[in-house]
Amino acid sequence: MPTPHYQRVKAFMEKAGQDAPATVTIPNEKTRRLRASLILEEALETVQALGFEVVANGTRIGDHDFELQTRGAPDLEGVVDGCADISVVTIGTLVAFGVEDEPVLEEVDRANLRKFGPGSYVRKDGKWMKPPDWTPPDIRQFCPR
Repeated sequence: MPTPHYQRVKAFMEKAGQDAPATVTIPNEKTRRLRASLILEEALETVQALGFEVVANGTRIGDHDFELQTRGAPDLEGVVDGCADISVVTIGTLVAFGVEDEPVLEEVDRANLRKFGPGSYVRKDGKWMKPPDWTPPDIRQFCPR
């Protein structure tokens, strides 16, 4: 049985017109490319929030300073392992910061579902973009000082 978080993320993806198949499958290249891009964007934002930047060959790599080149056939086992590892390290980072995950995830999921208002659109690569009046998740409530 999927967790409530999984069900909320699936609802978001379905609203955004993204594939959310009911059975195990290897998605098409466009879908795989979108997922890879989103993972990189979020990973880079997190690295920057931790106080670092990613530099390759002396050049800073930012949110949209990369391109994805097709390397070969997808590896389903590697994808599942990588997603699980990302989840473990991101949830582990919350643990290291003393922040419980479920309330934060619920707040972020609610904010994501608010992205389907007037003025929202799909970016060329398939990422759903928030409308002008979108309000971000209230993360500050989980970060007492």
